[in-house]
Amino acid sequence: MACPRNEQRPREIAAGIFYGAPRGGGHQQPPRLLHLLRDIRSDLGQESTPIAAGDAWATFARQEQALQYADCHRHGLAVFTYQDHTTGQRRFLVTSHLEFWRRYEKMHGSLRHHYEIIRENTPCNLYFDLEFNRHTNQGADGDAMVDLLLQLLASTLYEAFSIRYNMAWTLELDSSTADKFSRHLILRIPNTAFRDNSHAGEFVAHLCSRIHVLRGRDKHLEELYVITDHSSTPRLFVDQAVYSRNRCFRLVFSAKAGKTAILVPTYRFASSSEVVMDDITTFMQALVCNVDANCETLLTFDRGVGLAAGKHPKSLSNIQPQHSVASEASPFGAVDAFVESISSFGNTPGKIRNWFWFSELGIIVYNISGNRFCERVGRQHKSNNDLECSARLAQRCTKLISTR
Repeated sequence: MACPRNEQRPREIAAGIFYGAPRGGGHQQPPRLLHLLRDIRSDLGQESTPIAAGDAWATFARQEQALQYADCHRHGLAVFTYQDHTTGQRRFLVTSHLEFWRRYEKMHGSLRHHYEIIRENTPCNLYFDLEFNRHTNQGADGDAMVDLLLQLLASTLYEAFSIRYNMAWTLELDSSTADKFSRHLILRIPNTAFRDNSHAGEFVAHLCSRIHVLRGRDKHLEELYVITDHSSTPRLFVDQAVYSRNRCFRLVFSAKAGKTAILVPTYRFASSSEVVMDDITTFMQALVCNVDANCETLLTFDRGVGLAAGKHPKSLSNIQPQHSVASEASPFGAVDAFVESISSFGNTPGKIRNWFWFSELGIIVYNISGNRFCERVGRQHKSNNDLECSARLAQRCTKLISTR
């Protein structure tokens, strides 16, 4: 049925208009650019919801330039990357999540080859990249493998952070083909995120190590191991290389350049009462660095201290350095109270500065501030920074874990 004269269908945004000319070295635009700009400006002007004034939109030839631009401007800017459709070169784009979506949703699906930059030192949601070759792993059930992985994730989350996992927190994205199984998982824990993707990667590495240990006791875990094209030795279908600094992670509704398999949501883990999300909600939920606005807790995980985990108050505007001792209560409130009671002598109260939980050994290690008395040496330590006893205990726990 033809559209009424006063209701024209919106035009798709051309690739050249979507990106604009890159800063720091661009390429010549075709002569018809001004005509396309005029046309698209007319289309955008007819939208019921106008584009917010002042939203940044800048493209760059180099990632470093884009990161510097984002850091020098106001908070709330994200960095994306894409393949330039006229030159084939990779470009970088700085804008807000909402502004990106306004233009991204108007692009033809065949032109969407976009990635989010998961920036270092930036809070993020937990995420996974899962894949295997179907031809070399015939009979592998991808859905069952994901479900089994999430069961192990649930127990590991509880042991490390006392978080009771809810499957409805998981957004599953699929771009599988007849040749390759490919899934992304984004886990959005309410009011909680990881301090950055290095801590998320450390936690995932611990999860994978735990699977390796349990593999000999539970033959069902063999289902999580696949044969790769490069080796006949089975490996986990979890890609642990996606937690590097400033990592590119493909966006929902995008395909890899030169490929046709688009990353789309499965909604397998949506609760029965939840209505399937619209596209913009799905897009926002699938962004790894788009943490909840009311996020109160940042999770940290450092295998270098043993199986040590802590919860730190969130401060998006002033992220504390990795060696920060800021902490909230441990999962064991009664133990916290007891430790603080025996750490106080006379009028000198002792307070818990931070804690480390060694889940596999059932050991929790506390660092105390305000009182320097140590029963091991029978006197006060000479300085507040003398943590020799705690360090030795942590090293001993780490050694015990490594020999188990």
